[in-house]
Amino acid sequence: MSIVEIIKQGLHIARTHKSLWLFAFVVGLGTGGSGGAGSGGGGQAAGGGRGFPVAVILLAGLIVLLSAIVIKFVSEGALIEGVTRAHRQGSLTVREGFRVGWANWGVLFRISAIYFAAAFGSLIVLWAPCVIAIRLGNHTAFTLVAIPTAIVTALWTLTLYMLQAFASRIAVLENRHALDAIRKARLFLHGRMLHALKLTVAAFVGTLVVVFAGIVALAPVALLLVAAAKLLGGALTLAIGLPILVPAAFVLIAFIGTVQSAAWTLGYLTQTER
Repeated sequence: MSIVEIIKQGLHIARTHKSLWLFAFVVGLGTGGSGGAGSGGGGQAAGGGRGFPVAVILLAGLIVLLSAIVIKFVSEGALIEGVTRAHRQGSLTVREGFRVGWANWGVLFRISAIYFAAAFGSLIVLWAPCVIAIRLGNHTAFTLVAIPTAIVTALWTLTLYMLQAFASRIAVLENRHALDAIRKARLFLHGRMLHALKLTVAAFVGTLVVVFAGIVALAPVALLLVAAAKLLGGALTLAIGLPILVPAAFVLIAFIGTVQSAAWTLGYLTQTER
């Protein structure tokens, strides 16, 4: 399959299998980056009865974080299975998606944890000479080492990402444990680096296509809302615009999640079904 064919199939699946939108929305939302909340005012929490509310807030935050992690991997597993069924002219209901996702969220979490641990450990090892050069004040040595280190880091991180993407699909579709799926992904990737690079490009370009289409579709609405705000005021315009923009944003993000996941799932299936 060419890059264009992969993108077209991903868009077709996103358009014709609306039961995957909820899972795809979560996956697409997760690809947009992660935010962090800073901690502040530690000294104020020590006074009197304020410790209990702070503890409750921290506990609630932890529960929300853990729930978000579970939902993320449940959705990832459901979307992999849903794209696979769509590729085979089948379908996946929302209830089936939750069942499949719940059965696989643990192994997907372990694969992701191993990936992040490997990436973090690799960064420490690869950049250790650069840190030493800086500590010694040798800027020439740092410059000589930093450039090839940056190149190797980028290539190695991309390779780890490819391994994770294939291992996740192997784990879900072949019911394998995390380490077993990673080992098979490593064997699968051997000799298929160009194929994996093609899938990376397809996922990226597919995302750009969806974003561009969304901008083209929503730009007139946004312009009308801006014009309406001058006549009706911000509150009324917001009340009119939210029922339009929120569902549109949901669909847009769902399409992004589907296209990105479908690129890797279809890329794996086309190789294994030969």
